[in-house]
Amino acid sequence: MCSSVNLNPKTKVIALLICYFSYTSPLCTILEIISKLKNIIKIVCYGFFIILCGCKPGEWDITLFEQKIAGTSKAIYKYNAWGGRDSHLFGYAILDTTQKFTIAGINKLPINKLNGIPSKFCINAIERNWPDKENGISFKPIDSYELADHGLNISILKYQRNGLREKGKGTIWFDYSEFKETRDSLEFYDLCNSKSVHHSRLDTLKVKKGNIIIGIANNLVTEIIVENLELSNDGTNTLISNRTYFLKPKKTTKSDEFSDYGIFKQKSTVPNNGYKP
Repeated sequence: MCSSVNLNPKTKVIALLICYFSYTSPLCTILEIISKLKNIIKIVCYGFFIILCGCKPGEWDITLFEQKIAGTSKAIYKYNAWGGRDSHLFGYAILDTTQKFTIAGINKLPINKLNGIPSKFCINAIERNWPDKENGISFKPIDSYELADHGLNISILKYQRNGLREKGKGTIWFDYSEFKETRDSLEFYDLCNSKSVHHSRLDTLKVKKGNIIIGIANNLVTEIIVENLELSNDGTNTLISNRTYFLKPKKTTKSDEFSDYGIFKQKSTVPNNGYKP
């Protein structure tokens, strides 16, 4: 049994561990206890080493998409960053295209999607709010407000999270043959759902620009994600659709075949908060 004596904190910890091992394994020797303590200390030190090495301040692995804003030198960025002490950060931010994109140097916007093509006059967007369990699901905006960032006005409609989720059901994958871009939309032709058991087909799919995200590798399009937000035109801005489409070209397509406006294009990134234009 361990007697009660006045010990400093470090000695108390060691004494308690010795008492524990002595109690749980009465036959173990002092040498065995010391050996076990050494192993515990090694494990703890190794754990701290991993944490410190994996959380270097300022180092991020960033996936970055850029959509230029017509009439300005600025762009709105959609980013997904892993690493650092915060582990995972994602969202939207505005930055001048002449500046280097850094996680420390941006101001995250309180938005979840764009509502149309951003311009120098106004950027329309939506924000996702927590659900109101008492009032059920709502598809109409529950609030609206405006803010300014980098000299640009942003008008935000706030929607209930459950409403956005309900209207977002039914993610679809398509391979497409051709496309046509206009000022405010993209139209895809001869689409085939390769992931469907019945390989369903669609002659055309027309989506408005703003929430179109193009994955790029070696200047070639790898995938197009369409976050197809549709609101009513009757003045209520009621949610009609929040469905997502994943599209892949059937033939080789260069990224510069798409414009830089109304479309997020992937930027090549490097570690430590950088990207190459």
